[in-house]
Amino acid sequence: MFKIQMPIQPFSGTDIKNYWELLNENNFSIDKKYFSRFVYTSLVSLLTTTPVARIEKHFKERAIQNTEIKNDPVFIIGHWRSGTTFLHYLMSKDKNFGYINNAQSVCPGIMFFPFGVNLIKMHIPDKRPMDNVITNWHSPQEEEFALGNLSEQSCYHWWSFPDKMKIYFEKYALLQNLSITEYTKFQNTYLDLIKKVSLVNNGKRLIIKNPVNTGRIPMLLALFPNAKFIYLHRHPRDVYFSTIKLHIKLLERFSLQIFDRKEIEKNVSCFYEKLLKKYEQDKSLIAKNNLIELSYENLINAPLENVEKIYSKLQIPNFGKSVTAFEKFIKTQKDYRPQIYTKRTTHIKQERVGKLVNV
Repeated sequence: MFKIQMPIQPFSGTDIKNYWELLNENNFSIDKKYFSRFVYTSLVSLLTTTPVARIEKHFKERAIQNTEIKNDPVFIIGHWRSGTTFLHYLMSKDKNFGYINNAQSVCPGIMFFPFGVNLIKMHIPDKRPMDNVITNWHSPQEEEFALGNLSEQSCYHWWSFPDKMKIYFEKYALLQNLSITEYTKFQNTYLDLIKKVSLVNNGKRLIIKNPVNTGRIPMLLALFPNAKFIYLHRHPRDVYFSTIKLHIKLLERFSLQIFDRKEIEKNVSCFYEKLLKKYEQDKSLIAKNNLIELSYENLINAPLENVEKIYSKLQIPNFGKSVTAFEKFIKTQKDYRPQIYTKRTTHIKQERVGKLVNV
């Protein structure tokens, strides 16, 4: 079937008021090269997303506010490119879990309207640009994109405004340098989003994957004291080079500013160190039976066995009832091969990786 492929712009799903507040926060610093992206996103938001989102808010806001999270979520965390997407896709095959999907994440204001699905179908690629993982409108997605389309407070605004990459990381990945007002607003926005996703999923326990949440453990526990956490880690070399590739690929598609690759490489090294130190500092806040740590390598080599470990350690029910669904998904992934990063295939000084190994 013929598929219309529209430009990939995450802000196509935002309210125009939020978009212009974000632009104003960044002093409307848009390079001429990317001006067409600004125009396109503004028009889609103004003419399509905003009107429908405001109708939905009028009819659904009270129900969302009254939603009770009966079972605290399961959070998949870990630095970018550590296997979190694979685990998220895999565990979402358990029908007892609910999750936010691509359409809902890109159009968080239009979760109850089929229009949101139709809009995202035109924008989403068949494969993710950073790793060629097959995706579609109903694939599980990170809620960070939704946060970015609900407010100016999201770490992922760094892909549109890389000049402030460090600021977005410090504020919204580590939750540092925030005023009390900013922190409260962010916490409330996050909780409202989780309530809405819970309502859409008919109250199922949510499984949420987001590398940014690795630095937000205190806030997540304040909202969900009995939340479960699955922390994934991977060899720093692979994480480092793969994360650089992630940033470059998404900046090429999303950025409204010309970016410096060397600056991105420095940021990856710096952010890796800070995020992992924040996790090590905060993980003691999690009850022992609510946290499990796994390596990417073990997960990939024995996915079903490691998922069983997760269910056992975190006391998640119904593993046996989902085994067939898990096995079916694992079979679909048997031909996928992650990129191998060696000195020959990379161009970054190896001493940076050496430093990260010792973090």
